[in-house]
Amino acid sequence: MLRVDTRDGDETVHNVRVMADDSRQQLVQQVIADVGGAFVAGLGYIGDRLGLFKALARDGAVTSAALAHGLELDERYVREWLKAMVSAGYVERDADAGTYFMTADQKAVLAEEDSPVFAAGAFQFALPSLGMTERLIGCFRQGGGIAYDELGEEIPASIDRMHRAWFEHHLIGSWLPAAPGVVERLESGIRVLDVGCGLGRASIAIGRAYPRSSVVGIDPHAPSIAEASRLLAEAGIGNVRFLEAGVESLPGTGTFDLVLAIDCIHDMNDPVDVLSRVRTLLADAGALFWSEPAGSHDPAENRNAPGRMRSALSPYHCLTVSLASGGAGLGTIIGEAGARGLAAEAGFGRFDKLDVASAMQQFFLVYK
Repeated sequence: MLRVDTRDGDETVHNVRVMADDSRQQLVQQVIADVGGAFVAGLGYIGDRLGLFKALARDGAVTSAALAHGLELDERYVREWLKAMVSAGYVERDADAGTYFMTADQKAVLAEEDSPVFAAGAFQFALPSLGMTERLIGCFRQGGGIAYDELGEEIPASIDRMHRAWFEHHLIGSWLPAAPGVVERLESGIRVLDVGCGLGRASIAIGRAYPRSSVVGIDPHAPSIAEASRLLAEAGIGNVRFLEAGVESLPGTGTFDLVLAIDCIHDMNDPVDVLSRVRTLLADAGALFWSEPAGSHDPAENRNAPGRMRSALSPYHCLTVSLASGGAGLGTIIGEAGARGLAAEAGFGRFDKLDVASAMQQFFLVYK
């Protein structure tokens, strides 16, 4: 730590200047890290799309020539990609043998789609989103937004790939068990609604794990529902069905014992109205199992990797999709305080934050 000697004005000024220089250099280094991360994400997208990660994971230690030949790619580009991936820590190199390979951890994160820690879908989300920058500049100038249907066909698929591990590993294994009494009710057989189900993996996971319960997954995005129906047919489960719909189109009251809203309420055009309708659809003893991105309504508290990522992607996705149709435009991170406020406005009587170990999501159980 630098010493500031208040008895010597010149030394004090000098030390303050040094501290200021250090602070500026730290910020410069942060910019370099962020820009480097953007280019690494671009190369990660290329490696994911061209099958480079999967080929490395499958073939073991290979030369750049062998990897390029197997995928019918240009060796010089592959070699430079490999060097960048070694620098990024995504790939390893045996300098003596002149080969490249991936560790078990690297394979699990970057190549194995069914892994509980698979993360390469984030590359597929980032690059097409960044490709919308010019349109987003127009939104900054004129207002409005970019509708979900206009984000491109890769976005729904990438969101599914990013979240697949959530639903195939964590939802049944740790998330739902953290909600008091929910698993026991699912085992005995209840009616479940999955709001904003996307490609339906949460609905299918619950239907598979709890055959006595019935699940309805809804989403207004027709292509997502079509893919969810295909995955359901592939799974061969009879207690799940999907509807191209929003909660406003569902009739009746007290129809469901459990409603899931995973990482979607902040995206809604009118979150309070959606939550109010969910409350109506819940049976008297029913509950809303609700998750939002980890983080705080205070942006200064989001200076961490998940908070940094979620805050930065918000204008590209959650904010602009909502504003495209004149929605509330809450943005990606509303925090626990924001969720509590929405629940209160919607008329819910009890709001419990659940104790779930997750760096990416926070979870609530909300009662009528």
